[in-house]
Amino acid sequence: MSKAGCRYRIASMKNQPDLFAANDDHHEPGVVRVLYIDTETTGSDPSSADVCEIGAVLAPYEGLKPAGGAREEFESLVKPSEPIPPEASAVHHITDSMVSEAPLLGQIERKLSDLAGKADLVCAHNAPFDLPILRRLLPSVFGRFGEDVVLDSLRLAKHVWPDIPSHALQVLRYRFDLGQGIAGDAHRALFDAHLVRRLVELVIASARTGCSNWRELLEYTRSPLEIQTFGFGKYRGSLVEDVIAQDADYVRWLLQQKWVPIEQPDLYYTLLRKTGPQAHGGK
Repeated sequence: MSKAGCRYRIASMKNQPDLFAANDDHHEPGVVRVLYIDTETTGSDPSSADVCEIGAVLAPYEGLKPAGGAREEFESLVKPSEPIPPEASAVHHITDSMVSEAPLLGQIERKLSDLAGKADLVCAHNAPFDLPILRRLLPSVFGRFGEDVVLDSLRLAKHVWPDIPSHALQVLRYRFDLGQGIAGDAHRALFDAHLVRRLVELVIASARTGCSNWRELLEYTRSPLEIQTFGFGKYRGSLVEDVIAQDADYVRWLLQQKWVPIEQPDLYYTLLRKTGPQAHGGK
């Protein structure tokens, strides 16, 4: 890990907060380095999935604009601790034979640590999937990235384009021609990490967020989203509007639970917007 560790400060430049300018030899004044990362895994449960490929791109920025310095890249197949299920191979096309002589994750930890140690924030598409896996398997590398320096490009896309049918990375790739000039193909880690970079830079260039620095962009991305469907419980997969119409008592009960705004903030926000204060006990 970089000798900077987690020692970040906010520096003032022209009265604007210039985020995370770290005090170490890797950083030039005013330069922010974003680590775009993608993993291909053995399953869809972040609490148990193992990594079978990882790709990372470290990109420098001056403010929100790409800086002149060179991007650094890393990619590697990884031999997981369990066989790759055929259902996973059907998505990323990585098979057991392909990783039979690949390094274990611990064998590439030093290279990943060197790269991650230079980063001010980390970005992934659906970060709540990738980051828990990486923190669990490589805590010394990715444990330093708290939620305040994690940018989820999936959530960012949902904020910027709320009405498009899908925010999946490969759909966005074709909608906005993000893959042009990138070597590789879909669902391979380095290719997808570059797609994430292209997506974030597209959003920034569009000026749709109104943000002037990375701190504002992170806060914008974490702000509440109006969602369409329930993601848990007996109504998992059901439209929120249908549940409101069919089971008002359940909705009122949810809004009175203290855990809902903490664990399900988007759902809480959506229910309040769609039902009004009367569903919250008339308060």
